[in-house]
This record gives sequence, structure tokens and C-alpha cells, in this order.
Amino acid sequence: MAEETRASASLPDAANLDWLRKQAKRRLKELRETRPDAQLADAQFDIARQYGFASWRALKAHVDSLTIDGQLFASARTGDAKQLAALLDAHPDKLHATVKPYDMTLLHAAAHGGHLAAVDLLLRRGLDPNTRETGDNTYAMHWAAAAGSVDVVRRLADAGGDVVGHGDDHALEVIGWASCWDGGNDDAHRGVVDLLLSRGAHHHIFSAIALNLPDEVRRLVAANPAVLQSRMSRNENNQTPLHFAVRMHRPAMVALLLELGADPLAVDSFGMSAATYGDSTAIDGPLMKRLRDITVGELSSADRGARPTRGDPSDLVAVLALADWQTAERLARDNPALLAGGTSGGVLHVMAKRGDVPAVRWLLEHGASPSAIWAHFDSDVTPLHLAILSNHPEIVRLLLAAGADPRIHDTKHDADAMGWATFFGRGEIVAILQAASQ
Repeated sequence: MAEETRASASLPDAANLDWLRKQAKRRLKELRETRPDAQLADAQFDIARQYGFASWRALKAHVDSLTIDGQLFASARTGDAKQLAALLDAHPDKLHATVKPYDMTLLHAAAHGGHLAAVDLLLRRGLDPNTRETGDNTYAMHWAAAAGSVDVVRRLADAGGDVVGHGDDHALEVIGWASCWDGGNDDAHRGVVDLLLSRGAHHHIFSAIALNLPDEVRRLVAANPAVLQSRMSRNENNQTPLHFAVRMHRPAMVALLLELGADPLAVDSFGMSAATYGDSTAIDGPLMKRLRDITVGELSSADRGARPTRGDPSDLVAVLALADWQTAERLARDNPALLAGGTSGGVLHVMAKRGDVPAVRWLLEHGASPSAIWAHFDSDVTPLHLAILSNHPEIVRLLLAAGADPRIHDTKHDADAMGWATFFGRGEIVAILQAASQ
């Protein structure tokens, strides 16, 4: 506490967030005179340390707290209804305050934290539950639903809040915010969904998948088979329902969607098939079997036509995941580019991410490059990066033994293997990398 007091005393009286941002940009320019690769985060950290704070976030929060708006939003976020009321009594003109960059209201802030007393206070003071912020174009109810706060959702609905919430930037509606994020299948979030349904909301294909509702999925597909080809928003890389089921670890939904006619070869906006989303045949086994069936059909066709087989990375991923070494041999022999990485490969990367030791060993023995670069969503990475991401030490050992270069940086975070291992807290892998560097 004493350190923060000294830090705030050294800040100018006119310090505010705009001033801080200008200071960081000025410092970045200075840093780049001697360090051309310096990033804004480096400058922000320098500024924070200059004023005695451990991080830019801590400095920003401190400066924000010096303003009335900052105090109001801090009270809303922490649910301090007593302090919030006192501040609004003293500054009634601040009831409709918003915070940059997305004009989130006090009601959004309180709802996001699931703070019923603060939400109730703000509604009684006159805030509209159907005001949208400009980032995700959401109501406060979207955020309360995401937090699993059934009491807050109920209070917002009782105040006239729209329980559907169509038009948010994720195209999930309130029911999707309650169910489609990680953790959306627990009792609290299911309680929110039940409340929304009782007030007139309806399931869509993604909420039904998230909550493992086979009858609802069947009903939706029977009413409109095109929902199997529907897409999530650009924020979710335009995933299909099958991609989503694999990503959310819903094996029963994967099997059901395939049974109902989902396309196992469909790709997202990055060109990634559902086969590249999975990490275990316990989740995506039915998908891998369907892809192998397609591959076996191609083998038969090639034999009848006396031609080489045509295969893509998903074919090889599937047969390797199922330990079908004979089919893998044929695919790799007829399609050597599948072992090369780059835009035509990535199979080693996917199997490294899955932690599939036999498959990784097979690929390395058949000439796959342990240092190949592949575009994994929005970053070019090596197999090592993905083995570290999914925390597979044995895969890291295999790749290093095969000559993988741990010094290669990814293109998004500009970090090598050690950088990823440190960032993700992979202690065992850090030790492996340190030992390999000696």
C-alpha cells in the first residue's frame, strides 16, 4: 500500500487514461531507437515501473480509480451497491456513464459480475436493460447469462429485458452466451437457460449441442436440415456445428451430427476441418471413422482406375488417429506433400497437438519435418509449439530427438518453444528444453 501511495504521488495531477496512453506511445518511440523490435506492451511495462506499479494493468486501474467514472465502474464491477448509491447520489448526472472503448454501461459492469443488488439499484434508478454496448452489441443480460447469474437474468427480464437478444456480434443470442462458452454446461448456466426458455427464448443448434440435447438437435434438423451447415460468427472462425461439437468435447453430439448428415469435410474460415480441432478419439472417434470410410472409398476408386490415391491432410490425420498404418502408408506414398508441412500438410502438427505418440513417431520415421511451419489458425507455428500448447512432454522429446529447432518463433506472438513453455507454465517441458540446450 505504501508503494502505491508513493507511485500515485509522483503522477501528475492531470493523469488520466488518455495521458497514460500518450505516455506509452511516446516511450515506445524512444525504445525503438535502440530496440527496433520493441512492442507497445514493453513501453507500457516501462511506464508502469516508472511510477512504482508492477504492471500496466495495475497502473491503469489506479489512474482510473482517481476519476468519478472510475469509482462508479469499480463499484459496479465489485458489486458494492452501497458505494455505488452514494456516488450516484452525489453525481446523479453520471448514471448514464459509459466506459471506453465500447461504451459499456454501469448495468453491463454489474451484470457481468453477477451482482444482483447493484443491478437492482441501477434498474430502480432508471437504466434501460435493453441498452447495448458497442463492442459485442450486447445487453447487460448477455453478460449475466455468460456469468451463470440466474438471479440477475431474472431481474433484468422482470424489468423488461429482451430474453432473446438477437443481433449480438457472436450471433449466439442470450441463450448462447449462457451455454456456448467453456463451462456453459454446469448447473448455474443450465438454470439460466431454463429461465430464458420459460420467458420465450428458443434453442438454436449451437446451444442444443453445448447442452447435449439430442432430441432438440433432432427437432431443429428435422425442421430445417440447413442448420447442419449453419455457421458461427467470424469471432469463432465461422465454425460449423460439427466443428463446435468437437471443440466443446461433445462426443455424443459429434456422432449425432454425422448421423444426421453433417459434412465431415467442411472447413472453417481458416480452412481448418473439424478433424484438426480435436485432441482425442474419445471425442472425435466417429468423425475419424467417417473420414477413414471416405478414404477407403478413394482407395477403391484409385485401384479400379489404376491411378494414385488423392488425399488431403484430414485423411491422413484420421487414419493415423485410428492407427490404420496400412492405409497411412498408401496415402503417404501417393501424396508425399502430406508429410511436408506448409499449406499442404500440417499432419505432424495436428498429431503433436493431440499428443499421439505412435502417430508422431510414424510421421517422423516417414520423413515429416520436425521443424515444419504450418498455419494453425492465425499463427504460423512448428509442431513443438502445438505440443507445448497441449502440454505433451513426450511429444516434445520425440520432436527434439528428431532434430526439431526450438529457436523458431511463431508469427503471432513472436515466441520460440521456451517462450511458449514459460508462458503456459509447462514446467516439465521447460526442463526438457533446458536440458536439450546444454
